[in-house]
Amino acid sequence: MPSIVGTDSKQADSVVDVMISLLKRMPSICTITLDNGGEFTAHERVSASTGADIYFARPYASYQRGTNENTNGIIRRTWPKKMSLGHLTEADLSSVEVMINTTSRKVLNGLTSLEAYTGLSIALIA
Repeated sequence: MPSIVGTDSKQADSVVDVMISLLKRMPSICTITLDNGGEFTAHERVSASTGADIYFARPYASYQRGTNENTNGIIRRTWPKKMSLGHLTEADLSSVEVMINTTSRKVLNGLTSLEAYTGLSIALIA
């Protein structure tokens, strides 16, 4: 799975550059759903680079983005909303990345993202 990569800016060009570099690691991408933040105004570059169709969630309709909201919840269990994330280390990001990718998802019929991506089953011991 792609690693979490940060950007020093929420400027559209910076965000899109990081998105493209991460998405190019995937064998194929059909669709990408984004929120309506200004950091995604250069979305056409992502679509052109990956061949994926880009969709936008309706404003204030978080119920349409269940997996995204669920993932945000996992992240916020570790780092509260409005907390500055600039000081986080690669190890900090990696630990939450593992948590995200090893949490079972209803949308994946109880599989984790890692299991769905690799086709391999994992057993976790707490």
